[in-house]
This record gives sequence, C-alpha cells and structure tokens, in this order.
Amino acid sequence: MGIFGALTTAVGGLRAGSYALENISGNIANSQTTAFKRIDTSFLDLVPQTALTAQLAGGVTAQSRSTNSVQGDVQPASVATFMAINGNGFFAVQKPGSFSDGSPVFDGVDRYTRRGDFQLNKDGYLVNGAGYYLEGVRIDPTTGNPSGSSPQVLRFANDFLPAQQTTKIDYRANLASYPLTTAHDVSVPGSELLRPGAFSSGHNPLVLGTPAAPYTDSSVTGTAQNNKATPSVANTAATLLSGTAGSDSINASFSAGLTICRRM
Repeated sequence: MGIFGALTTAVGGLRAGSYALENISGNIANSQTTAFKRIDTSFLDLVPQTALTAQLAGGVTAQSRSTNSVQGDVQPASVATFMAINGNGFFAVQKPGSFSDGSPVFDGVDRYTRRGDFQLNKDGYLVNGAGYYLEGVRIDPTTGNPSGSSPQVLRFANDFLPAQQTTKIDYRANLASYPLTTAHDVSVPGSELLRPGAFSSGHNPLVLGTPAAPYTDSSVTGTAQNNKATPSVANTAATLLSGTAGSDSINASFSAGLTICRRM
C-alpha cells in the first residue's frame, strides 16, 4: 500500500467519525422537538477490490438511520386535542398548497407524521405545530362505523363547544373633572351631558335619534289673549291658527307654515 492509499483511508475514517458527530449534534438540538426520536449512525465497511498479492487497507463510510417508527415516551398534555400514537403508525396529514380568501387549498398529497400536537384553528381544522392539517375517516353517526376508506382533511363546526354565560366584566371609564349633570355649569358649554329628555320615564336611556317629547307643561300662567272669532273669546287649547277654512285664529295674524315659539 502506498502513502496515498494510507492517507485516503485515514481521511475516510475521519470523515465517517465527523458524520456521526453531526448526527449527535442534531439529536441534541432536537431533544425537545415534539415527536422527534433520534437519528442513529451506521458504519459500513468498504472492502477494496484488489489482487491477492497486493495489500490495501479497508475503508469505512457512515450513513444515517432514521428512527421515526420507534415508540417514544407518551406524556400527558393539558390540551384535549393533543394526540400520540402508542405503537406503530403515523398520522395522515396534508399541507395547503395555497390560500384563497383566507381558506386553505390542499394539494391532495398525503403525508405522514408522528407529531400529534394538533389544535383547532379559527376555521375548524386540526393543525399541528409544523402546519400540517390532520386527515381522518368520517364515522357514521348512526352505526358508529367508518364511512369510506379514504382519509379526508377533518373540519369541525365552530359551534360544537357549548356557550358559557358571562360571569364577570371588566369595565373602565374616564370621569370628567367636574360633574356633568342637569345641574351643569352654565359657563361651560356642553356640560349638560346628562339631560332629562335623554331618558324615559323608567330612567332608561332613549335610543339615539329619538325625537324630543312635545311640550306639555301647563303650570306657567300668563295674560289671556283673545282670538279673532266673532264674538272674540279667550284662547284655549282648541283655538286654531289662520290658513285653514273656518278657523278662529288667535289675536296675532299667523299664516300657514309659521311656528309658535314659547320663551322659557
């Protein structure tokens, strides 16, 4: 064996050893990854082909050996939709090829994983931490038997969780530096934010845009005025305005379209 062959064999051994160290480093980096098992390293002998009278050192190479099918530790989880496979097998999943109007569009390619940290997203799909959507065979609700044999992406209605009555509300509000009530400060415009007319007789707020109730206060007295009837009599609630036939108009002349205003 020449010096070149000796050096080549030694370098091959170093290369195989470094390959095994890379796999060990990867196992350490992924020690907390969900459903990760490990990657083992297999060393293979390289038998040289040479004449019987020649001497040539054998070489070595390294290859990775996946252990995805090896049973891992099943640990309890606080999330009800987390799953694990006890024994052999994989979860059938799909990954969206694109999204249309926020909804996933699947490419129809079945993939397999043992990562079972599935959670419901806003659209009702069970998605694991790697972004894969769980598939399954639907169950006939009447017989309890599988309906079909081809797995499909599972989607659940968003209303299968019962509603819960609200028991606590956190409310925050900013209070003004002066009281905003009916006894407002006339020197401050807009300080009368709480108006009696904005509430019903039951002290409930009125719907925004509700017209004001007509004025019905008859407690204020004044000088009685006569109308224009013949003979002229004092104005009453039955006195009519001018502009209509047969009216007994009040003392001042009014025409149709005018409004009577009262100053408080």
